[in-house]
Amino acid sequence: MQLIAISGDAPDDSKKFAERLGIWFPLLSDRDLAVSRVYAGATSDANALPGVTVIDRSGRIVFRQVASSKDDRIAAPELLAAIDRSLSTHGPDAASGGYAAIDRAQLRLDAGGGVVHTSGTGVASLAGLFPLGRYVLVGPRLGVEPRQSPLDVDLELVLRAPIWANAGAIELGLAGGYTPLEDRGANGAARAGLWFAISPTWSVQLDAGVALHAQDTVGVFATLGIARLIRVR
Repeated sequence: MQLIAISGDAPDDSKKFAERLGIWFPLLSDRDLAVSRVYAGATSDANALPGVTVIDRSGRIVFRQVASSKDDRIAAPELLAAIDRSLSTHGPDAASGGYAAIDRAQLRLDAGGGVVHTSGTGVASLAGLFPLGRYVLVGPRLGVEPRQSPLDVDLELVLRAPIWANAGAIELGLAGGYTPLEDRGANGAARAGLWFAISPTWSVQLDAGVALHAQDTVGVFATLGIARLIRVR
């Protein structure tokens, strides 16, 4: 498939524009709007209408979308789907696997406070979570609660429901493992909260939960955390 963009600038200006933006496909200078009128149209004040036209190998127009304004342009995923439908092809996904924030592994640090028995305490955890699709994360977790469990060595499973166009998620985390100090023995924890990507490489999360240790020690906690997001595929 050949990509061609149409510009109303002079040839030299079009070339500079392409170089500045790193456009690698041909940029056609169409100062008199002759091509634009045929394939997309022009306004009454001699401006080309923004649009996308797909032409097959025989020269037949198989898809055309003309925008009424700059905010009415077709989105990249919709354009790729339209090209596949029109040409009976199957192109690449709009974003390769692991690119979106929700598809990335997380090196996650959480800290906050809570109550054990009737005494206040602090809590913190460090986890490395690997995505098994968009709805499940799994990985090792180290937890700290200085009063009864200075160290928890756990495996955590996180179930999540994406929200806000996959820029956030509602999460349910389940952890279990062993506590080698103080309340020695098996432990378990459950938490629920919200996760938000603030960029493709960083996220924040807010959680509340409960923890149970072998000596029937029960604690409740709330934490605020930050995670480094790492592309793994």
